[in-house]
Amino acid sequence: MTGMAHGARSHPREPVVLGIILVTIGLGALALNAFPDSGGIVVAAIGLGLVAVFVATRAYAALVPGAIMAGIGLGIVLSERVVGPGTGGPIVAGLGLGFIAIWVLSGLFHAEEHHPWPLIPGGILLTVGLMLTLGGTAVYLLEYWPVILVAIGAIILGRALFWDRGS
Repeated sequence: MTGMAHGARSHPREPVVLGIILVTIGLGALALNAFPDSGGIVVAAIGLGLVAVFVATRAYAALVPGAIMAGIGLGIVLSERVVGPGTGGPIVAGLGLGFIAIWVLSGLFHAEEHHPWPLIPGGILLTVGLMLTLGGTAVYLLEYWPVILVAIGAIILGRALFWDRGS
């Protein structure tokens, strides 16, 4: 048995984190059953509960779904109560804010897994959501997203392959 990897054992807090996550999601589902018209609030509450687990334990596995669910829940609430039902823009923007919150919170709380990756889907989703919410000409500009993405990608590739070589 000397060949077993040391990483195969779980950290002692992992069952606690998993238990808290399951209880949080279960309570949210029960609340949704009891109050069916409160879906956005329940989704946001579950997300905030998971974010609280991250704050208490620094478990990145709780932050990612927590921030995303909190953002979607906020978007649902805004869509239903502020903008009007049937408007998907705030939900998409809320999802984008959730991704951005992953990056912000992981940095604020010095998470070991703090990486910039959430800014990419977050920025795209937030921009698209805001454009959908604004409507009109802003929605028309969404047709140019592929061109914008190609241009940004080309700039990043150019910097990585050519401009940064002298450093």
